[in-house]
Amino acid sequence: MTSAYFRPNTKGKAVLAAGKRLQRRAPDFGTWWIRYRDAAGRAARERTAARMEAEAERIAQEKAMHSERVAAGLAPAKPVPMTCDELFRRYLEATRHLSSQDPTASYVKVWFGPHFKKKPVAAVTPADCDALLVRARNAGKSDSTVKQLYVFGRLFFKYALQLGARRDNPWTLLPRPKVAMKKPRFLSRAQVAALLEAAGPHRLLLLTAVLSGLRRGELAALQWTDIHWEEGPSGVLYVTRSWERSTTKSSKERLVPVHPALRPELRAAYEAAPRDGHGQLMDPLVFPSPKGGLRSQGWHTAKLVHRIARWAGMELPEGFTFHDLRKTFLTHLIQDTGGNIGAGQLLAGHSTPAVTATYYFARDVGFLVEAVEGLKLVPSAAVAGAHTASTRQLRAVPTVVGGHRND
Repeated sequence: MTSAYFRPNTKGKAVLAAGKRLQRRAPDFGTWWIRYRDAAGRAARERTAARMEAEAERIAQEKAMHSERVAAGLAPAKPVPMTCDELFRRYLEATRHLSSQDPTASYVKVWFGPHFKKKPVAAVTPADCDALLVRARNAGKSDSTVKQLYVFGRLFFKYALQLGARRDNPWTLLPRPKVAMKKPRFLSRAQVAALLEAAGPHRLLLLTAVLSGLRRGELAALQWTDIHWEEGPSGVLYVTRSWERSTTKSSKERLVPVHPALRPELRAAYEAAPRDGHGQLMDPLVFPSPKGGLRSQGWHTAKLVHRIARWAGMELPEGFTFHDLRKTFLTHLIQDTGGNIGAGQLLAGHSTPAVTATYYFARDVGFLVEAVEGLKLVPSAAVAGAHTASTRQLRAVPTVVGGHRND
C-alpha cells in the first residue's frame, strides 16, 4: 500500500491560517511525503523532491516495487538515506564504551564534521576523503595525525556499510599514509633505579608501572580488591577496568603476577591505607586522587615523571611520557626472558605479538650483542685460533680433469 501526503511549510501554514485554499505545490508551500512498505515489510516514510501529487505517487509506487524486488532477491537494496553528520553521531553513540571515545569525538569535531557536514553518506567519493587528508597536510599536521584521520575515516564508513548507508567504503581506494617508525623509548636499569630513589611519595606508583606494565588509566582504576595476595608466589593483579569504564582499552580482562620486588611495598601501602572504625578501607583505590576518589583523565603523570627526573638529576629521552614506563617494562621483560614476546603480549593485553614487538620492544645494542654471541653456527675465534693458524700453511693440491692439470 502506498500513499502521498503534503506537509505545508511556514508560507503554506500562513495561507491556511488566512482561510484561503492551499495550492499543494512544492517547494513553494510545503513538501510532498510518501508512505510505502520496505523490503522487510515495515512502514516507511520519506521526504521527496516531487512538486505535485502525481509525481509523489509515482515515486511511492517505484519505491514499493523496488522493495518487493529486493525482498524477492531480484534487486540489491538501495543505501539508507543518511547524512555524514548523522553517521558520525551514530558511530559515537555506538562506541561510547570504548577508551578511544574522547579522541574519536575530537577528530569528528575538528576534522570530519566541518569537512563532510550534511553531505549524504552515499554521495561521498574517494576524492572527498583525499581532500580531508590534503587539508590536514596543508595545515602542517604530522604524518601520524594524517594516518589517524585515514584510520578513523575507514572506521566511520565501515560502520556506514553496517547501517546500509553505503555499498562500498571510499577510504579503501586511498593508499594508507605512511609514518616513519620511531624507536620505542625506554629507561635503562640504572635510570629506573635513579628515578625510583628520587620518587619519594610517588615511588609505589612508578614501581608498579615499571614492574607490571599497567596503563595510566588502569593504574588510576586499580582497586585493592583487584590484588589477590594468595595467588601465585607473590600475588596476582586482576586488570579489569580503565578510568571510569568497566573494561580495559582492549576490552579484555588480564592477569599480571605481582613482582617479588613489588609485593612488600604494595602490601605495606595496603596495611597503611586509611580505614574507618570498622576496619574497612575508606577508599578502595590503590592510587586515589589527593581529595579521594578516582583521578580524572587529566592526571599529569608525564609532568610527574619529568619532575622526579629533575630531582634525580637525570635526563630522560626526548619526548618521554608516563606510557614509556610501560615500554620499559616490556623491553626489559622480553630481554630478560630470552625474547619471550608471547609472554609480553599476554601481560600487556595486546591483540597480537606483532604489536608488542613493533611498538613496545626497544632493541638495545647490548641485547643484540648477547644474542649474536649466543649463535653457535661456527666456532668462535678463541676456539678456532689454532686451526686457523695451521690452515695458512696448506697449499692447494692441483687436480687432474680429463687428462689436463687444473691448478
